[in-house]
Amino acid sequence: MNTATAWLVLVALVVIFGGAVKVLLRGDFDDETDDFGEAPANTFEIVTYTHTAPGRPFTVPQAHRAMQQHRTCRREDCPRKRAAYQALVDARHIRPDSGRAF
Repeated sequence: MNTATAWLVLVALVVIFGGAVKVLLRGDFDDETDDFGEAPANTFEIVTYTHTAPGRPFTVPQAHRAMQQHRTCRREDCPRKRAAYQALVDARHIRPDSGRAF
């Protein structure tokens, strides 16, 4: 087998392998519907990461997200985490532990 034939065989194998990978992955990326048959919403949300207190009270989902984003912050040092914590306390999603000092 000469060099040109070896290169041709190599290129053919790469093309076949690439095509097989594309066929296997295509089912995941080309699916335009979710499990319920609805088209996905092509929207995105720009989230700013700040430690300042919010301009208005958090909703419960917003408070959960803020608590997750600020999990390394101390409540005493982070006004945003403090506001999120208070929103969850007010909504009775968490109950403060009065027996411990943090």
